[in-house]
Amino acid sequence: MNYYNYFTEIEEHFVRRRGKHLYVSPLDWSLIATWRDSGVPLHVALRGIDRAMDGFFAKQPLKASKVSSLFYCHASVMEEYARHLEAHVGEALQEESGNEAPASDGQTTEPAGPGKEEILRFFEARILEIKALGAKQYVSEEVREGIERILTRLDEILGDLAPDRQIDFEALDRDLAILDETLVGILRTAVAPEVTESWEKEARKDLKIYKKKLPPETYAKILDTYMRTRIHRHFAVGELSLFHM
Repeated sequence: MNYYNYFTEIEEHFVRRRGKHLYVSPLDWSLIATWRDSGVPLHVALRGIDRAMDGFFAKQPLKASKVSSLFYCHASVMEEYARHLEAHVGEALQEESGNEAPASDGQTTEPAGPGKEEILRFFEARILEIKALGAKQYVSEEVREGIERILTRLDEILGDLAPDRQIDFEALDRDLAILDETLVGILRTAVAPEVTESWEKEARKDLKIYKKKLPPETYAKILDTYMRTRIHRHFAVGELSLFHM
């Protein structure tokens, strides 16, 4: 992935999580360059941004203020990168010794969650579905370029699923959630406005009796989830989430 794509992926995700458009400053650009030059993989940088923004909004539930600079996310990005490097160091040591990590009490402890083969099959199925989207004649060049970006990032995430590597399920699902949000945003542009309007009208009708009983943020989240589901079904693409395996 070239530098320009690395920058734009980070900028778009930061702006989307911030909730309001903000021109990224030259200093922010320099920070992104520093991450890139330090070897921070794109999906690790996005994961760090996501953690930082989750923490910010947890402290600011009313969203009265906004994060004004990408520097707010720097510490979280570096923490995620440190975890990424630690995982790779552990693998390198095992390869050098030629031994597997010893299990406590002579027993092998299986990590909680789906098996690696199951996860790889899940990735294979989603990649085939997304590639099929790019081959559709009605898909615009802009959407096709977005799909290629999604596939590139999926390949990068797959690179972290080496056969001898224990999976960090929390980190993996966060990576997939970020990617699914991007995919839905791309596909939404390929749906006619009158179609999305009809979906939203249908959802609001079904939720009408609950609206007064739900906090505004909960109502908005349910509505957003409904729209995301309709987009996935419309394009016959499964959601990028371990919870939907």
